[in-house]
Amino acid sequence: MKNFGLVVFVTFALCMLSCEEEENPLLDFGVAYRPDLYGPVPSFDPSGPAHQRVLLEDFTGHDCGNCPNGHVIAHDLLDAHGEDLAVVAIHAGSLAAPFPPDFPDDWTTPEGTYYLLTQVGADVMPKGRINRNPGASTTFNPSGWTAQYDQAITQTPPVNLQMKTNFAEANAHLNIHIQEDWKSDFTGDAHLVILITESNIVAPQLWYGQSPEYIPDYVHAHMLRASATGATGLVNTSNPLAGTIKTTSYTLDWNDQWDPLQCEVVAFLTDGENGRVLNVVKAPVVP
Repeated sequence: MKNFGLVVFVTFALCMLSCEEEENPLLDFGVAYRPDLYGPVPSFDPSGPAHQRVLLEDFTGHDCGNCPNGHVIAHDLLDAHGEDLAVVAIHAGSLAAPFPPDFPDDWTTPEGTYYLLTQVGADVMPKGRINRNPGASTTFNPSGWTAQYDQAITQTPPVNLQMKTNFAEANAHLNIHIQEDWKSDFTGDAHLVILITESNIVAPQLWYGQSPEYIPDYVHAHMLRASATGATGLVNTSNPLAGTIKTTSYTLDWNDQWDPLQCEVVAFLTDGENGRVLNVVKAPVVP
């Protein structure tokens, strides 16, 4: 994947930004969101009662012959649960490395590598995390994803998330606006993570049990492309009380190798740097 620039505005003091950047080398701060260029930050309707959504992080690789079976399960879960589920396919580890000529592409990202090798700590797939519950190192085989989703969706989250996006094609910018609506008191730091995914990417994939097993025109979905906040996110809120409402806006320099019509923004809050997912929201880049 080609290098890209990030332009990020966060409603923290500049000293807080510099400290966070030192702690997380995957962050790259730039100029602030410009209301003079894009207008005022949009307003959000009341979010209603606490509503849990679920994040499925699918660790995968093009040389992982069992991984497409996990892709099928993720697709079926999305069909069944729609807006209550966000899927991120993370190409990382040895089975995602490029192996020309059969697997010439490098779909890995610094964020995905960090998630698999540092947070999970094992180069094993297919595996998935469901709301990173009970912790970031916990993964499940695809056969267990449905049961884990059923358990996760019954939880009562402390916060609701809403998101609005605006793709400014003329300036090659993506504007992202996220509102936190805290429904109960929360103790600790809530990290906001924003990821960009892309679907309908046609590239080779190994799939055991198919004939032939090497599929040159496999259609990849929900592929992690980048983050707007670094792998572990930004400390967006600390010790919020019930009733706290906060809106944060970001501008991302768009990579022209990504098709905006096939891309989605997935944003979530975690309990601490590597903790469980408190809640998640998703939105297409081009509504």
